[in-house]
Amino acid sequence: MVPGVVTMIPNFALMVKLHLMDTYAGLIVPASFSAFGVFLLRQFMLSIPTSLDEAASIDGASKWQIFWDVIVPLSRPGLIALAIFAFLGNYGGLIWPLVMVKSEYLRTLPVGMMFFDTQYGRQTNLIMAGSVLAVIPPLILFIAGQKFLVKGIQLGAVKG
Repeated sequence: MVPGVVTMIPNFALMVKLHLMDTYAGLIVPASFSAFGVFLLRQFMLSIPTSLDEAASIDGASKWQIFWDVIVPLSRPGLIALAIFAFLGNYGGLIWPLVMVKSEYLRTLPVGMMFFDTQYGRQTNLIMAGSVLAVIPPLILFIAGQKFLVKGIQLGAVKG
């Protein structure tokens, strides 16, 4: 797999060309796609029986209809598991948000917490409060998506 540091400059150049600097889309779009996601969804989709594709094509469905109406609904646990992994992997990121965001209102929690440690002193109470608040969203997401996470990993790991 390619580390994120290697893809940072090409991703940055792409975000500049697409005029996505200092936007939510500039933070989210590069984090949404990864080689791990392709591998996970490929393995998951291999577990879907081909007989469902054949039955849909016999019924007259196009390739797009087969994908959208048959494969995607059956892949929902894998897609949700991938979304949880992508969120948890990028939620605490510091470098990419620090590079992409210039305005104060778009700062992520780790970047905002960095400004509590200045040359004039460290505001430990605010750093600790921010750390507690940083734990809450991933915990809620994990509890809410635990069923899909386990199902997505189990079904994607077994072939045949």
